[in-house]
Amino acid sequence: MSLDFALKDFIRKKSQTYPYVLTITLVIALAIFMIYFSTSLGLNLLFQYLTEGEKDIDNEYYFSGAINSIYSQFNTLILGLILFLAFALVVIISTTLITNKKRDIAIMKALGTLPGRLYSFYLLEVYIIFFIGFALGFIFGLIAFGIFSLIMILLGMKVLFHIDLYYTLILFSSCVIGIFVISGFSLRKIGHQQITKSFSKDIPYVYNASKKMTIIPRWLSKLGFNFKIAITNTIRRKKEFIRFLFIFSLIFLLIFTLGLGTIVLNSSSQEWIKKSQDENIVIIGHEDVIDSYANMYKMFSDPEISIDEDDIDFTDPRYLFNITLISEIYGIDEIKEIDQRLIKFCDVREIDGYYYSSGEEGRGGYEIVGQGRKGNYPIVGVNPDDIIQDFEIEGRFFDNDDSYDNMTIGDGLAYNFFDYPFDQSLRIEDLGRKFHISGVIIDSFFAGYAGYIGLDIFQEDLNFTNNEINFILLKIKSNSYDDIIEELEKIIENNLGNDFNSLLLDAIFEENLTYLSTLTLYPIILIIVMSLISILSLFNYQRASLIEKAKDFLIMTAIGAKKKSLKKILFLEALFVIIPSLLISLGIGMIINSIFLIDRAYLPPLFIPFIGISILFGIMIIFNYLSLIPITKRIDRFSIKDFELY
Repeated sequence: MSLDFALKDFIRKKSQTYPYVLTITLVIALAIFMIYFSTSLGLNLLFQYLTEGEKDIDNEYYFSGAINSIYSQFNTLILGLILFLAFALVVIISTTLITNKKRDIAIMKALGTLPGRLYSFYLLEVYIIFFIGFALGFIFGLIAFGIFSLIMILLGMKVLFHIDLYYTLILFSSCVIGIFVISGFSLRKIGHQQITKSFSKDIPYVYNASKKMTIIPRWLSKLGFNFKIAITNTIRRKKEFIRFLFIFSLIFLLIFTLGLGTIVLNSSSQEWIKKSQDENIVIIGHEDVIDSYANMYKMFSDPEISIDEDDIDFTDPRYLFNITLISEIYGIDEIKEIDQRLIKFCDVREIDGYYYSSGEEGRGGYEIVGQGRKGNYPIVGVNPDDIIQDFEIEGRFFDNDDSYDNMTIGDGLAYNFFDYPFDQSLRIEDLGRKFHISGVIIDSFFAGYAGYIGLDIFQEDLNFTNNEINFILLKIKSNSYDDIIEELEKIIENNLGNDFNSLLLDAIFEENLTYLSTLTLYPIILIIVMSLISILSLFNYQRASLIEKAKDFLIMTAIGAKKKSLKKILFLEALFVIIPSLLISLGIGMIINSIFLIDRAYLPPLFIPFIGISILFGIMIIFNYLSLIPITKRIDRFSIKDFELY
């Protein structure tokens, strides 16, 4: 009986129900597209699946360090906001549908229909609309992502696909529960109302137009007749205003969070890579060492490049030399700093440590952490006093006084090889020595999976009695490489041989920065999509219940109001939603970004968020005005036929 009635009412009032199906379809399609877009293209999060299942991805360490961690955290935040927005839109649409059924419900109650029957009739109809809209939205969302993926592939970009069940199931189940709880509550509330009171929709049946306004609306109403009418319309349609205020606040919050988060993460990650690699760095060494070392920096941004101990033995005697052989480089004025290093792939093992846990309610204590992980990673011997890079570091870089038992590791190792790195140690099997972790650096070298120890300790444990190294890094003056390259080549050839050379690492540095810039493609596209949604929502807000306003507009026209005045009223009504929504999104957005972005992020000046909100406000004002053009044309066609009879 209930299903039969719901289906018949759905078909009988298709002019009313089909638009709701279409709206839910668009909302779900957007959410599904965003889920697949963000997990596949946006941040390369699915490389974990590729490394587990496919063997054509060479670089298993690709994008798995600190930068991946904060981008993943940011991505999860955005996905959560998108899902919440989709959930809110579906529930609001369902509640609006029930609100527009108030007169039907009142008539059925007058004919003797029991409230329980009414609940089952109309709640089931809402679910039918939702299920159809969700199914169509899921299909169209996948189709949209497929088309977008094809375009990206044609443009030469890699797009990954992975069937998502987690976020899709969360979206579906939350909408089902939300409709039952929130929309169902509205339905039950209407069912308990008196029949005469149920005939009103968004305008409360107890609305009193003669009631005095509060301070702010009363102050605004003094700005002119158009302001007064716009305020009156907003107050008497308070529920509609609150619904759209909620929607606009969520949309603007997404746009603001995406924009500010993108600026912060992009500037911070680029600064971290600059500190890790730096500009104007020249490497001197054997050609094999130079090529491998350069590729180990490329591993940060290229998943198809991988170097391991099978590719090169850095301690091959052919690659070793003493810096005294090329001591002439100290006399080159363009060279600012000289950093000699020794690198070797070593077998390493994670050593358990003791981690203090505060526990719940103050009950905690020390626990043993560590899983005895083993691996083979590059260990670099450096002199901490001569190191060129100014790494972004947590903890501290070891110094010459404690280098005998302390080391510094990259963020890739810290995030993936240890449970709590600062409470653990690393045993380098090749040296038979254990080192405590004193610092964790954000490092692009070997995707952050390298360890750094004292150069003298490394040489001593490898029995290099002649202070052997296998490459040197030079920090040179800007744009001076072309001026010194001939002199460098001559020194290298005369003292080290034809197999040794130099290489400026700036090209690889720029490649890694460019890679970080491409990560902004994800939020930029989302910002564009969300901006389009906000524009469509603005248009729908102005068009919403326009027929119900027909009576007001006809009366105003009859007493001499001009179309220009009606246009201003609609413009102001939308403005009253836009302004508080922007202020709410600004406040919540800044709180969210400050909570979810790590402390070491480089925050922009305070005026940047306000400039962003101002730009968004300006865009919405322009489209607020433009969207009135088709609406005012419809107002011109209003007639007595637009009056509702009951």
